[in-house]
Amino acid sequence: MSDTETDSIIELVQLENGDIVLRNSDAPDQPLLTINFSEQVRSFLQADQMSVANAMVEAGINRYRDVQIERIKEGREAAQTGMLH
Repeated sequence: MSDTETDSIIELVQLENGDIVLRNSDAPDQPLLTINFSEQVRSFLQADQMSVANAMVEAGINRYRDVQIERIKEGREAAQTGMLH
């Protein structure tokens, strides 16, 4: 990385319209993920919306990691046995 490049920070923020977005701090107008709770859910969650959204994002990241680990294991097994699933 050159001295002129900056590290991008991934942030979870709530927009004025109530949507919660995951975005790069250096590209705030290009969300990576948008969570839009219905009015009923917003009313139910109230101040806990960010906490629930954070848990949703963490669960998604953890699941993605688990899937990738499983694919690596399957690839290794296939290479050892010569069989593809």
